[in-house]
Amino acid sequence: MNCSLATTLCYKFGYGEDFETFKKEASDRFSLLKDGTLDSPNCARLFLVNGTEDEIFPIDDYYLALQHGAPKEARFVPGIKHMGEPASFGIIVKWIYGIFDIKKNPADQLKTLLFQPKY
Repeated sequence: MNCSLATTLCYKFGYGEDFETFKKEASDRFSLLKDGTLDSPNCARLFLVNGTEDEIFPIDDYYLALQHGAPKEARFVPGIKHMGEPASFGIIVKWIYGIFDIKKNPADQLKTLLFQPKY
């Protein structure tokens, strides 16, 4: 993990610049496995999407989630880094359209985004 990302995550999770304490405590404090969330028998439908080459939140984290608790749906985008972007946007919108039986082209929805995904 690069230094700027580590610093950002330290602040995000309330550790400020104390990276050593963050490394020691964060796993126990924020692990969905250790707190029992992943093994909960009652959970919402979950769709896991990521790039197989994600260097921030590794694909192994997703495999761990798939091995615990209720069945989940997953789509991994090969050869792509963080969150599977930009391919993941279309994958997710198409999945949501399927859930709600929306009979439209997901590409039309993606055109309305107020930002341009990185390619």
